[in-house]
Amino acid sequence: MEKIASSYDVVICGAGLAGLTLARQITRELPAVSVLLLEGRGNKTHTNAINVGESTVEVSAYYLIDMLDLREILEQAHLRKLGFRFFFKNGATPLHQCAELGFSEFPPRDSFQLDRARLEADIKQLNAEQGIQMLPACQVEDIVLGEDQHRVTFADGTTGQLHTVGCRWVIDAMGRRRFLQKKLGFFEPHNPHFSAAWFRLKGRYDVCDLVPPDEQEWHNRVKDNRRYHSTNHLMENGRWVWLIPLGTGATSIGIVTHEDFFPFTDYNTYEKSLLWLEKHEPQLRKLIGDAQPLDFQCLRHYSYSAKRVFSTQRWACTGDAAVFSDPFLSPGIDQLGFANTMIVEMLRRDHEHRLEEQAVEFFNQTCISYNAGTSWVTQSGYPIFGDALVVGAKLLWDIVRGWALNGPQRVNKIYLDEQKSKALQPVLSRHFLLAARLERLFKDWSSLTQKKYTYQYLSYRTMPGVEALYEQSFQKYEMLDDLLQHYQAALEYFEELAQKIFVIALADTMPETLQQLPSPLWLNAWGIRLDPRRWKADKLFSPTSTPRELNLAEFISHFGVTDIDLSHLIPAR
Repeated sequence: MEKIASSYDVVICGAGLAGLTLARQITRELPAVSVLLLEGRGNKTHTNAINVGESTVEVSAYYLIDMLDLREILEQAHLRKLGFRFFFKNGATPLHQCAELGFSEFPPRDSFQLDRARLEADIKQLNAEQGIQMLPACQVEDIVLGEDQHRVTFADGTTGQLHTVGCRWVIDAMGRRRFLQKKLGFFEPHNPHFSAAWFRLKGRYDVCDLVPPDEQEWHNRVKDNRRYHSTNHLMENGRWVWLIPLGTGATSIGIVTHEDFFPFTDYNTYEKSLLWLEKHEPQLRKLIGDAQPLDFQCLRHYSYSAKRVFSTQRWACTGDAAVFSDPFLSPGIDQLGFANTMIVEMLRRDHEHRLEEQAVEFFNQTCISYNAGTSWVTQSGYPIFGDALVVGAKLLWDIVRGWALNGPQRVNKIYLDEQKSKALQPVLSRHFLLAARLERLFKDWSSLTQKKYTYQYLSYRTMPGVEALYEQSFQKYEMLDDLLQHYQAALEYFEELAQKIFVIALADTMPETLQQLPSPLWLNAWGIRLDPRRWKADKLFSPTSTPRELNLAEFISHFGVTDIDLSHLIPAR
């Protein structure tokens, strides 16, 4: 074992992606802070499937590229991502007959499909070149917190010899071991409903190969077989299956389920997974054939939160050692980058002797609340994942809302500024209340749907107003007033979008009520509900905002639901 000092400013326990990126970020932003990185036993570069988290979104790509300067290795070794793509189906339905939601063109901001083992190996090499000290193959045996200094005891992976080092700050990045939370009593139990299994196959397993070549209309909707580069979701009530391409020439395939619908024990080995796919995704199972996996992993009850992730006692948790919501919509790397950046800010303030308890509490609650919100929005949808119309509207709402709210937070680091966060709270509260209304709408809609309408293909980035909002969501805003203006403009967009979705929901569930809506249409979006008995009490017809042109016909045309009678709501000009 290489020579180690008796004490460091920071000891990071765990050298997966969370620990590696945190060490790099600390060294880049706080070069005077000494760091020791302890790698766990077992070299994860020997397997490609230890972690869920191969697919990034724009905000996680921002963290890796703009904050960690990793663009070169991302572009050299990993594939550019063509957004999310969803197919709503049951296993017997040919893919080209399923409703599809996705991108046709690459978006202007990059995101990537990651081979985690390759990425971690490359960051490890960059960290070594940067002079970051890392001890390989160590097993952390104990962490003892002290008033002035903590003590971390670990075993040498080769000799088994115990070593102890001191540190001012200790970071738990040891993954689902959740060492500190369990030791200190701050862990929350796992959500018992959600589980997953995944494996990787050598070669290209492309959703385009599930559709016959002579189905030209389907293939031409997304040119050059580019669907392969999306994170592809095969959706059904209670579950989804992913297909993710990897720059190393492999394809990742995963099964994720709500266990009330699909028990984990039905697919928790590779052999069982193939039998499960034979039953629920026979076209994909046929494509796999007799291929043997490069690796196979599974996780039961993967989702959890925590009572605390950061402490004034100068300890913190990041990555899977902190919280984990759900792999759907790929929030994992965003969550760890979010936590890492708050940890670096706490280290900065502590180094400058200005870290206050109130700030730590603010960061702690911000991290936990973000995870809770992601879980709430995502996991509420599992029971209805097979409903193309309801879930298509929900995904449009959730994805665009994610851009508009999370993009400025990350790019402008609002979450590091308590005063800016406080100033934005009134408008963000309005966003939250509107989102809560829509979550109720989607739930009620799914139970009342008559399945009268569907669509063939929804390119959600080309929906009216989405492209402009996308661009605005990743801008840097120097002034607080500019941020406030963005969030207010986004609120107005979602106020309009909520009303448009409401009209489609009414047409699908209770079309006779469309006659009760005013023309031209303008409602109190915060009063939306699929219960006409509640409309008066909820002040649906008493909006407080200035009426605007909704362009309902254009929206519904883009959505692809073309046979709704809106003659009452869209008078002839």
